[in-house]
Amino acid sequence: MERIQSRRQFFQSCSLRFGAVALAGTRLGEALTLGQTPAQPSVGGAASGTSKPLVKVEQALPESHTLDEAWPTPAQIPYADRVQYTGVAVAKDGSILALNHGENHSDPALGYLRKLIQKPAVLVLDPKTGKVLRSWGINMFMLPHHISVDLAGNIWIVDGALKNVFKFDTNGSKLLEIKGKECDLQMPSDVAVLKDGSFIVADGSLTRRGVLFDVNGVPQGDWGRRGEEPAQFHTPHALAVDESDTVYVADRENHWIQVLNAAGEWKATWSKVGRPACVRFHSGSVWVLCNFDANKGIVRRFSPAGELLEAFHTRPAKTQGDYEWPHGLAVTDGGNTVYVGFILTSRQILRYRRKTR
Repeated sequence: MERIQSRRQFFQSCSLRFGAVALAGTRLGEALTLGQTPAQPSVGGAASGTSKPLVKVEQALPESHTLDEAWPTPAQIPYADRVQYTGVAVAKDGSILALNHGENHSDPALGYLRKLIQKPAVLVLDPKTGKVLRSWGINMFMLPHHISVDLAGNIWIVDGALKNVFKFDTNGSKLLEIKGKECDLQMPSDVAVLKDGSFIVADGSLTRRGVLFDVNGVPQGDWGRRGEEPAQFHTPHALAVDESDTVYVADRENHWIQVLNAAGEWKATWSKVGRPACVRFHSGSVWVLCNFDANKGIVRRFSPAGELLEAFHTRPAKTQGDYEWPHGLAVTDGGNTVYVGFILTSRQILRYRRKTR
């Protein structure tokens, strides 16, 4: 079995460039942990312009959710080695969809195996016990990134290595495949489906844009480019849409959420939120998962206007366990239940429950 080291140890063993990134992430994470107030948080306005406070007093917020330590038990995951859970979603029937890298572990410096994953990339879990009900996705993906479910129950997965976007029915049968090489997708990171069935693909780390497709998967145009101004992006890492087709873009390396309409017209910027790895919309709220460095993950719930309503750490207080690099996020039950998938060394899927009031 491979030796798993902490992210901090990993970066220390790499080049100076990666080490500098890790240290910068550590400082940022420490500045944004609950119980402290980040310097000049802002919402609504350009990144470099003036804006109103994002939160009034962040330290007044208690931890809203707590880890459900009884879900799932490790023995219920059918792999001899732990796998990286890069995405989580809730299926139409309430089961939990756990997207994973199988045997194809990846890390920032060493890359990944350039071959299709031979293990099932999607595990369907019982929401009550965490038991694997069924699985699918063998020999189909190379580096799957995020998974989501649209209003009709269709399942969407993007693969950054294959550069493809997939649409499946509720049973995992493929309905549509967008081949990135045919429409100039360079590294798709997430997909969000609009009310009319058209959809937007975040083309993340290279072209840094959103690409609009019609319901049949035909490209209709794109918006965005690299930059630090409104409607510009560094790493559009995840997408969400609300009931009005407002689009929320988690721009990881710019440390903000940008709010746009489906045509890419800018509405607002929620800046200084940390490194947002995932954004999801559920029950009238925008949920943002930030992974800072090492064990400094935070889930926050915002109103559509950018008001911070709740927050909790993905690493429980006073624990020595490995909770590094939270990446996937799913919310259900009106926000009472939150699932988080962890990659790099932690390699687990965890459930958090809202505390009773």
